[in-house]
Amino acid sequence: MNIQTSAQITISADIERVFDYSIDCQNLPMLFTGYQSIPAILSATTTDGLPLHECSIRTVKNSDGSAIAEIITTLQRPTVQAYKLIRGFKPPFAWLVRSASGKWLYEAKDSGTRITWQFEFEMQNPFAYLVFRAVVKRSFQEAQRICLENLKRFVETGVCRRASESSSRGEKDRSLTPTSF
Repeated sequence: MNIQTSAQITISADIERVFDYSIDCQNLPMLFTGYQSIPAILSATTTDGLPLHECSIRTVKNSDGSAIAEIITTLQRPTVQAYKLIRGFKPPFAWLVRSASGKWLYEAKDSGTRITWQFEFEMQNPFAYLVFRAVVKRSFQEAQRICLENLKRFVETGVCRRASESSSRGEKDRSLTPTSF
């Protein structure tokens, strides 16, 4: 039994810029700020220290104390990124979800980029399906929507600089944080 969620947005920027910003591990904490019971991303890194690539493992540390390992199954610049969560679920999420995967589809549209973010959860059992659908699905879908809105704001306005950009000039990092939204 699977549950799917989806969110979509159009960003006024070229597809390569949107794609590159969205796959940069340093940007994920600024983008995925969580919602209600859905934890925020605190950090994300690849285990090999390289930029994201197919077959790389990305470790995502969340505000609930979990550390999710994701394998990048598809990375085709600038049209698709797909990943599967392979370990690190923490209860109560672990009691409900057997596995999960995400796919971001990027499409050049007029003078911008349309992103469709699909997510699929495989439930542990029929009871977990009912609980997840009633309690978690809407919150997760809202967290997806907020993430895409954050991406839109950061790419279109340039409000957020990566810490490496500001520290290279000796400035204090003034990036937005999840608590400032």
